[in-house]
Amino acid sequence: MRAEITIPRVKVCGITREEDLLAAIDAGASAIGFVEYPASPRAVTRERARGLIDVIAGRVPAVAVLVDRDPDFAAAWMRASGATVVQLCGRERPEAWRGFDFPIFRRVAADETAEAEIAAWQGIAAAFVLDHPSAPGGTGLGVDGARAAILARLAPSLLAGGLDETNVAERVRAARPRGVDASSRLEISPGIKDPVRVAAFVRAARGTLEEIGS
Repeated sequence: MRAEITIPRVKVCGITREEDLLAAIDAGASAIGFVEYPASPRAVTRERARGLIDVIAGRVPAVAVLVDRDPDFAAAWMRASGATVVQLCGRERPEAWRGFDFPIFRRVAADETAEAEIAAWQGIAAAFVLDHPSAPGGTGLGVDGARAAILARLAPSLLAGGLDETNVAERVRAARPRGVDASSRLEISPGIKDPVRVAAFVRAARGTLEEIGS
C-alpha cells in the first residue's frame, strides 16, 4: 500500500549540495526536491541524490522531480536514491501512474488546461504544483494569482513559479495554497542556493501560510 503524505508547507527544490540541504532543513523547509531531469542545471544522479537523502535521515520528505519518465524508471530511481515522493513535471498520463508505490505530486501549468489536468489526476496525485506553463520548472516566472486561487480551491496545491522572500507573502495571500515550492529565485547560480535567501523565504512563507490558516 502506498504511504500517505502530509502536504508540505515549504518545499525547497533543486538541491545539489549538502550545505544547501542542511541550510534548507535548518531554516524549516518541510520537503526537499532533487531534480532528475538531465536538461536541468540542477540535475543530480541517483547516486548523488542517495548521498544527499541519507543526510536527511527521514527528517523531511525527499521529492524526486522527474520529467517524461515512465513508472518503472521512476520506481527504480526512487528506490536507488531513497526518495519518498515523486513529482511529475512532464507529459505523463495519469492512467499509467494509478497504483504507483510512492505518493505523487503532479506539476500543473497554470493555464487554460489546468482544470482538466487536475480532474484527470484526482485520486492519483496527492497534491498539485501550480507552476508557470513555459517549462517543466525552474523558470523563475510567476503565475497569475487569481488563476492560482481558482486552481488551489480544486485540490491540495503547492504554489510555485518565481517565488522568493520578497514576493511569497503577497502571492500566498492571493492564491491561498496549502504550501509553496521554490528553487531558482533562491540561488546564487543554478544549483547553488543562497542560505540567507532560503532562510528568509522559508520564514516568510511559513508566517504567511499560518496567517491565512492554510
